[in-house]
Amino acid sequence: MAEKQKRSKSHYVLTKKRQKTAAKGRLSLDDLKTSRKGIIATANFLDYGCRREVFSLLDDFCGVEEKPVVEGENNEVDDEIAKEVAVLKAGKKKFRLVDTTLNNMMFIVVNDDSIEACQLVHKILSTLREKKERKTRFAQRLLPVSHTCYASIDDIKKTALSMLKDQFHNETPKTFGIFFKSRNNSSISRDEVIIAVASIATDDETFAEFNKSAP
Repeated sequence: MAEKQKRSKSHYVLTKKRQKTAAKGRLSLDDLKTSRKGIIATANFLDYGCRREVFSLLDDFCGVEEKPVVEGENNEVDDEIAKEVAVLKAGKKKFRLVDTTLNNMMFIVVNDDSIEACQLVHKILSTLREKKERKTRFAQRLLPVSHTCYASIDDIKKTALSMLKDQFHNETPKTFGIFFKSRNNSSISRDEVIIAVASIATDDETFAEFNKSAP
């Protein structure tokens, strides 16, 4: 009979972190194995300060807008209020924080189907640049994410196919580049990912060309 292998200390530490994450109502990295959209936020040194600033920005740009009351439209206003109350009662939040277990990096999931992460980040950054406002001290970068998946070549291929179908599977000639970033992961290599994604974007149904130096 084989001896039972003793689990490492890191296993129990990670399990404890996941339990704390669930207790706080946050998502875990396991929730990102399926396709999710969201925003990556990086901090300089203070995580909770970055989190407060980013959620404040999201609240400013995605808060409930006040609508003027016009005679004859009371029913529409009542309907809108009823929808907002229903959402609050259901406990469904537009944005949820993911416990990435990483320092100075967080992922915020966008739960609202009407919100596109890329358009939202572009709107935030463009508005702050036009108004020359500085609303962050600890948050460094906001990076939109349209899809997430498990870190395997097969899952990356499936996700890339669904992402690139509309952009590349047409008769419009275009060039593109692929930038690979990996952190705390050694299961897949840079070359594997680039070759897999490039093969989907440059198949027989597309008019795209891979150009690494000048995409």
